Amino acid sequence: MNTSDLAWYSHEMCFWHDPGPGSGYVPVGPGVEPLRQFAVDPDLRRAEGLVKASGVLDRYTCVTPAPATDEDLLLVHVPEHIARVEAVSASGGGDAGVYAQVNYHSAQAARLAAGAAVQAAEQVLDGRFRRAYCLVRPPGHHAEPDRAMALCLYNNVAVAARAAQRRGARRVMVLDWDVHHGNGIQRVFYDDPDVLYVSVHQDGLFPAASGHVMETGTGAGVGGTLNVPLPPGSGHGAYLAVVERVVEPAARAFRPELILVAAGVDAGGHDPMGRMMCTSRTFHAMTSAMCRLADELTGGRVVFVHEGGYSAWYQPMLVLATASAIAALPAPQDPFLHSLDHLPGQRLQGHQSRVIEHLRTHHPLLTGRPADTRAPLPTPTGAEADIGAGRAVADA
Repeated sequence: MNTSDLAWYSHEMCFWHDPGPGSGYVPVGPGVEPLRQFAVDPDLRRAEGLVKASGVLDRYTCVTPAPATDEDLLLVHVPEHIARVEAVSASGGGDAGVYAQVNYHSAQAARLAAGAAVQAAEQVLDGRFRRAYCLVRPPGHHAEPDRAMALCLYNNVAVAARAAQRRGARRVMVLDWDVHHGNGIQRVFYDDPDVLYVSVHQDGLFPAASGHVMETGTGAGVGGTLNVPLPPGSGHGAYLAVVERVVEPAARAFRPELILVAAGVDAGGHDPMGRMMCTSRTFHAMTSAMCRLADELTGGRVVFVHEGGYSAWYQPMLVLATASAIAALPAPQDPFLHSLDHLPGQRLQGHQSRVIEHLRTHHPLLTGRPADTRAPLPTPTGAEADIGAGRAVADA
């Protein structure tokens, strides 16, 4: 593949954002000792360094993104939210929302993160590039139109999807494989029939009451939201089964003109913020599958935007695996693979399959049966009750 087909968007200022000392995404406070955050963004610089040292970055055209404009951000966010992020950052730091700590550089970093996603989507649509990867921070998929949440300031992927619509894309698919549910992306597009949002996440992790299988959209958008809440402990086999049996059929039914991937790597088996068991092979395989799907459906147009990833030692390898797959290169040699690959949970389990089969037989997009938006949600019973609440049932 010609290098001009691939674009790599990153900016040094994204590495200057720092959510401050705390534990996980919880800031210092009662019972929370000052501690190095999992989400320290200089770790992302190490990821880019590994991609560069491996020679994979040579396959890309490196692009320095421009910051998102107010016009871009207002495609998704209300003015009061933008003003709050700017003001808290300018004051030197604080909480810009709900567990969304910022420092002096964060507002600029957030505009650059959203701007990279917008620029990548637009340039892929314009034919300047075929595939793109945005290695940016802060992440975005929890940010809602009126508030920042859980490390996310602006909803990078949602803003990019709206920018793509502004550019003329009639149907946009967003696949989110971050280990947490992208409540912000779902909220933005829940009633939009022209954006398909598919989220593959750990069941009930964060936000706790978000991402159930019965959340399928509302009004004209019914069927345009597809949640796949996998049980904790899901690994390589489960994720690839979801891609093959749920994601690909949904994409073919929807027929997007652009695919955006919220490409978090916190479903990795060494990540402290999740309880999944994905490996570099998993992310390489999923990324390769989405590139093939884009070749089939969109003329190759696909953009990957980094989201979560909190293992200082494993995140770089997972980013390298993603970048290698985008460049149609083999999966990288992974020195950490042996500690995860032999675990029995890497194979698809029965209780994981039940989530997939429930979606295949009940979700309106996959069954071709339109849902009745006027009727209340049914009260499920038995095994379906567990699945409908977003909890996979265990094997009998």
